Amino acid sequence: MLVPMELYNLTLKKGHLSPELTIGWRVGKYVEEFFAGLEDVSIAAARDDDAILALKYLRRQHSLDNQVTIADKATPWDFLFFHATTGTLLGFCLIRHRTQLPYTIRSLETDLVRDNQALTAIYQAALEQLVNALLDQPVTSYCQVRQVRCRRLQTGVASGQEIHCRSCGQPILHQRAWDIEGRICCPTCSGLVPAWQ
Repeated sequence: MLVPMELYNLTLKKGHLSPELTIGWRVGKYVEEFFAGLEDVSIAAARDDDAILALKYLRRQHSLDNQVTIADKATPWDFLFFHATTGTLLGFCLIRHRTQLPYTIRSLETDLVRDNQALTAIYQAALEQLVNALLDQPVTSYCQVRQVRCRRLQTGVASGQEIHCRSCGQPILHQRAWDIEGRICCPTCSGLVPAWQ
């Protein structure tokens, strides 16, 4: 299997090429191209897997900071990127049946430890086929990508003035509110990771 040199180097670092590593690298390259770099981009992921290694690697090429925030609760996205300069939020939701091995193949994983070469060959072939598909297809064929503009509300309002969140109805201080595509939100309903607020 031919893989780009950068991904090959990541594979050497990890010890094996997984679909998650491939997805993290492909999504990271998509975002890198979208924002012309990753310098001012905050990154979050829904779970800690091989994709994080790829995202940290790509981030380290643009900045000394290779921080990737791991969500501590359920999220409506798998990967989230916030470009502070433009106020652009990119959310990626993986299309599971295009990014995972079929159930019949995943069910073989428990039998792989029994040193069954025939099952191992079937599993490896399916894994290689999935990785090739992830490399050959555009990211948008296996991820739903959502772009949102978000910004803090304009300053100049008296300190301590409250406004109501249009999503949950809770009162919030004006200076803590976010304008998400014209909808005024509290930090919780904004969709941003708490560390980015």
